[in-house]
Amino acid sequence: MPLTRRTVLTTVAAAVPVIAPAAAARAAGRPAALTAGPLAAGPLAGSPAGPGLHAGNRFDLRAAPADLFGKEIRLTQGKVHQQVAFDQVTGLAYATQLISDGRQLADESAPVPGIERERRGDLCINEVGPDGAVRAVMYLRGVGHGGGLGVEHADGRVWLWLETDANPVSDGFAYGTRIGRVAFAPDAVVDAGSAGIEVFDPVPGTSGITPSLDAGRGRIAVRHGAHGAEEYRVYELDAFKRRAFTPLHAFPARYRTQAWCLAGDLVYQNEGSAYGPANPAPGNSWWNVYDVTTGQMIERRFNATALGLSHRETESITVRPTPDGPQLVFGFATQEPGPRRMALYGITSTTDGTGEHVPWTNLDYDTAVYAPNSGNYVPQYRQLGNRVDLHLRLARADGAPWTNGEKVLTLPPHIRPNRTQGLIGVTTGSGVTDSLTIRWEVLTDGSLVVFDQRRITGWIGLDAGFFTS
Repeated sequence: MPLTRRTVLTTVAAAVPVIAPAAAARAAGRPAALTAGPLAAGPLAGSPAGPGLHAGNRFDLRAAPADLFGKEIRLTQGKVHQQVAFDQVTGLAYATQLISDGRQLADESAPVPGIERERRGDLCINEVGPDGAVRAVMYLRGVGHGGGLGVEHADGRVWLWLETDANPVSDGFAYGTRIGRVAFAPDAVVDAGSAGIEVFDPVPGTSGITPSLDAGRGRIAVRHGAHGAEEYRVYELDAFKRRAFTPLHAFPARYRTQAWCLAGDLVYQNEGSAYGPANPAPGNSWWNVYDVTTGQMIERRFNATALGLSHRETESITVRPTPDGPQLVFGFATQEPGPRRMALYGITSTTDGTGEHVPWTNLDYDTAVYAPNSGNYVPQYRQLGNRVDLHLRLARADGAPWTNGEKVLTLPPHIRPNRTQGLIGVTTGSGVTDSLTIRWEVLTDGSLVVFDQRRITGWIGLDAGFFTS
């Protein structure tokens, strides 16, 4: 195992970690690390209630991830795993894979080529125990590619949410067109279109649809749409089950994705491909994080976890509860040549979003009165601790001159100062023969006011203005 791979084990069974003896760690061929026992398969605590996990309390993607199993897991099929989800009651993991080449299921008269499985969308669901061993499998034929998965524990049973009703293709991979809910049953073989799969059609006629379940908060989300036009939609789970498909939020997706998950008011998206001549180490694995309430991408960060893995193809991402709070779990398909294995990592640390990585957020303003100088100068703010940066360049839409003491917009309550704050801004050089600076003030009610008696008719701006809130 390469030393670049982190070997810190995560637990949901023990609250207090112990230090692994250095000698034992060296004997195992890896550096000494904090360990805390195996993954638990008993009831889990720490499942949060309420909306939670919002933009101001997200997983800290700068933190060092823990290695969940301390090893790369061999699932039952030779293919890469596509997605992982955890049962919040038992702690067991469920992982999707396309069925391997040449496998023959109990009701099949002959082995089926792997390429045919891909064209039809035939999946294997692996149930994985706390030691990384596969406890049971289930087969679903004609459902899709397996890029989305949710686990719901209801009525004493495990229910899987995933894509279904894939349209067979002549070449490549088949993807689902609807959402399915099916009870996990060891060794069962269930076909799309059969009574064993409950079907939901939230976006009729769509393609490439995948779900993610936030069972602890009673929400479900889907990603759907043709390549380059994908969209996320978030629903209340109870309403979704009643087939009331009015989303709470809907917003466009950006970047190619391997897997994604819903967590409170956030969507985490995994992006990246396997190592190869066109993608040598350190690879192209990225996290993208969206605030579902605004649809804005609030973070995009390179994933430098376990750069020494063989193959290292970005795959799964999900959230599970632990006694220390929610944990972001993400994985890579590894081993070159195959059969592929699954390596899972977890991040429990959170951040309030302060720091240089915080993106700009648009501010509301009267578009009938003001027009930005360009798309790069729409009014925006960014909060870094108690510092608030403002950024804008605006002109009056009617070409009229600016008035002294004119209120331009109102800041949202959470960034308003407790005393009047002054800032220095700039104006266009067109028609201005003296100073190109102007004075702004931010009032305690959030008003952003400009003061200048020259009746300037061009744009005015704040390129680097900030105040403390």
